[in-house]
Amino acid sequence: MIFFKRIWIKAIKMSNWTLFFAMFSLILFSSFFMYYLEPSVFTSPFEGLWWTMTTVVTVGYGDVSPTTVGGKVFAMFLYVIGIGLMTVVIGKIIEALSYRKRLKEEGKLQITEKNHIILVNWSKRAEIALQELLHTFTNIHIVIIDEYLAKNPYLHERVDFVSGDPTLEDTMLRANLLESKSIMVFAQDGTKRPSEADGITLLVASVLEEVGRKYKKNIYTICEVLDSKHIIAFKHAHVEEFITPNDTAARLAARSMLFNGSSEVIRQLTSHEGYDLYHVPKNMNWVTFRDASQDLSSKGAILVSNHNDFSILSNLDTAIPPNAKLFIICDEKTYDLVK
Repeated sequence: MIFFKRIWIKAIKMSNWTLFFAMFSLILFSSFFMYYLEPSVFTSPFEGLWWTMTTVVTVGYGDVSPTTVGGKVFAMFLYVIGIGLMTVVIGKIIEALSYRKRLKEEGKLQITEKNHIILVNWSKRAEIALQELLHTFTNIHIVIIDEYLAKNPYLHERVDFVSGDPTLEDTMLRANLLESKSIMVFAQDGTKRPSEADGITLLVASVLEEVGRKYKKNIYTICEVLDSKHIIAFKHAHVEEFITPNDTAARLAARSMLFNGSSEVIRQLTSHEGYDLYHVPKNMNWVTFRDASQDLSSKGAILVSNHNDFSILSNLDTAIPPNAKLFIICDEKTYDLVK
């Protein structure tokens, strides 16, 4: 009994590769040994392999079994050693899977997804954006980067987490930044002043620009800017888009007081209730913006801009450029029709 106990202790302490090699060697040896020992019962090495596997992982099927004394003695040996060793191997596999799951939850693994969206700095605003993305795009993958969270804050099959300082290149590369679709940097919660939060966001944006320049990749960056006076600094960092929630909320409140009901219009356009804001590529049948506007209108959609250019509404006879990105207002059913 003490002898077998020592064997199990040594097996548990073996490295994974040593243990797997020992298990593989035992199975391979047993398969050929039973074929050699009882060729009339085990007509091929495969029959020996089948018996060995059913013996070490189950109680056996009984379709083939040793008949000689030597075969039965070896079977008893395999019962004790093989089943015990297989139990240790299965335990190691479960342990490895559990360890990987823990590393994934803690954001310590390399992200391998491509064409995904990265959200930097977890906050309530980031959570709302994430939920909107998951609802709108059923196949998009999202990666959260935050240096203060202990584990993934949003458990979902299409959401991954990277723990680390977003101002470090290594953190961004672990999030597979170079293969991402776009990255959104939110203002860090807990900062006392907008200038402090915008300063941290600008630092992240500068790192993104430097990483893009280093690897010759265009990284599409969107930043949350708390004070619109700081936008000029973000433009110097070549940030493509800005979101100014504080200024936007204040201006929206003023317009709601002047034009009652305008806030509800904006709220619906920024939620997934009824009508929403979408973009569509140029249709080959459209030559001018008037062509696009009339065709879209006939289907129930309203053309509002090309990229962020609203002047097309007063210049409908202008030719649509090849790289046009036309924004429209419609419901989801109409969007599926025109996209």
